[in-house]
Amino acid sequence: MSDEDDFLISAFSSRVSASREPDRSRTQVDPATFVQHLTQAWINERAAPDLLPYERAVVDGLLSKIEEQTAVIDELDAGNDTSIITSILYQTELERVKFVLRSYLRTRLAKIERFCQFILADPASKRNLSKGELVYAENYSKATTQHFQSSFLNSLPPSLQGQDDVVFDRKLSMISQPSLDEAVFCRVVEDIGDYQLDEEETVVLEVGQIFIFRYRAVRVLLQRGQIELI
Repeated sequence: MSDEDDFLISAFSSRVSASREPDRSRTQVDPATFVQHLTQAWINERAAPDLLPYERAVVDGLLSKIEEQTAVIDELDAGNDTSIITSILYQTELERVKFVLRSYLRTRLAKIERFCQFILADPASKRNLSKGELVYAENYSKATTQHFQSSFLNSLPPSLQGQDDVVFDRKLSMISQPSLDEAVFCRVVEDIGDYQLDEEETVVLEVGQIFIFRYRAVRVLLQRGQIELI
């Protein structure tokens, strides 16, 4: 893993907090479970138009497993030819996991940069940030504001310098925000039964079914873990 990737993972995972106590219970969880949960969190994040809650327990747990596996690989590298071959196999799998983790974090960062002002102004969205992401979002917002001010806003009348104006009877905002009406593919992972999509349409949702819906209509089901995006 490159130095840049090391920085990305350390900077935006909650494990960078020195005051945080390690969760001893994570050592009892099968590493494959962490990988499975992270992979689905990654898919959900890439498919959802808005910023989803940061999967701190999954990321932190997986990082602990990565550290353990790295130590095992170092020991194997010092062994005979057979152990070195085993080390290569372990390292290959480890790099696959790191790829998913890096992509998960980068996907979140892309949303934070795109919807920065909205996320910081919306309490529900702001709660979805990790500590590292919150610091990044605040610094990013400050930097872009200063850049716009020095580049062109200072030359405009004060009444036109606002970056959060709403015009045309609140139908057009200068603040970019996620479009919750985008279509998403989803798989039902828990029997739900009759579900009211909107005022006019009701559907029956059963485990294993795959649908395409407006994200707004099933957002709450994703939050409850009753569906997963695909």
